[in-house]
Formats: sequence, C-alpha cells, structure tokens
Amino acid sequence: MKLAYSLIALLLLTLLSSCIVKPQVNWDYDPQVNWPSLKTWAWLEPKGKFKERMIHGFMSQRIHRAVEQDMVLKGLKEVAAKDADMLLSWGFTEKRRLQETRYNAGFSWYPYPWMMSSWPTETIIDTYQEGYLTLNMINPKTKNLVWQGVARHRITGAMAPAEKRDYIRSAINQILSGFPPTHAP
Repeated sequence: MKLAYSLIALLLLTLLSSCIVKPQVNWDYDPQVNWPSLKTWAWLEPKGKFKERMIHGFMSQRIHRAVEQDMVLKGLKEVAAKDADMLLSWGFTEKRRLQETRYNAGFSWYPYPWMMSSWPTETIIDTYQEGYLTLNMINPKTKNLVWQGVARHRITGAMAPAEKRDYIRSAINQILSGFPPTHAP
C-alpha cells in the first residue's frame, strides 16, 4: 500500500512540475569585451524627464532584489555609478499576440477511395499578452551595450504577490544564467 501511495505522489509531482512554464530566454553580447576584468556594477540612473516620472513599484523592487542577489553570487560588487565597470538597466514591454487553434469536426469514408473527405475545420483565434523582460549591461565609458538578456513569457493578471515574486526571481535567474558569456574569446 505504501508503494502505491509513493507512486501516486511521484506521479502527481511529475504532473505538477510539467505544468510549470518557464520563460523563453535569449542573450546577446559584445565578444570584444574582456569579461573576467569586470568586477563592479551599478544601476543606470535615469536622467531628465525620465527620472521625474520614475516610480519604483513592486515589479521594480522585485527585479532589483533578484538582480542584486544574482550579481553577488557571481562575485560582482555593486558600487557607485562613477566607479562601476558596467551599468545595468532593465525594461519591460508587452506585446499582443494571436494564437490560432484548429479543430477538425470529423472525417468520412465513402465506399469508394476517391470519395474520401473531411468535415469542415473550425478555427479559433485567441489574443493574449506576452511580456518581455530585458536586462541590459552598458559600458559606462562608451555608453554602448555590451550584454543583453531577454526573457519572454505569456502574461496572466491573476497571479498572487508570492507568485509574481517567484516568477520575477525565476526569470532573472534564467536571464543571468547567460552572464558572463561562456563562449567569449
């Protein structure tokens, strides 16, 4: 009986873990950068009208905490912007997407092979929002982008605060898993 309960628990755990959808992540970087020489970083501070409009909401706080924790684990130190080897910024955008689903209503087979046909196909088109979380690393001297990571995921508005925190943490972990680049010369 214990074996049956163990198997059921294992099956449920497998099913639940397969339901967790992770964001799709990609990276790009400047191969000319000497990545091992970068030891410090700072947040890029907005200037002018952007600074006046900046509100540090919950999403911003979650992203900052997650990035700061990952950078510490990578051995990088946060310093003042004037002393940083690289500046970090992030952005979030949403795009409306369409998803097409086709349903075949049936299939018929007549007595003669040349009279085979299918019933009409029904097509349903749904719209959904897709979010893009972008993390940029900038050379403070040249102001050029040196590394960029992007996580893309379908957005749902029904997430509890703990789920949002865990989702942001997971997305940042996945984005920063590609930093520093391992294939850089």
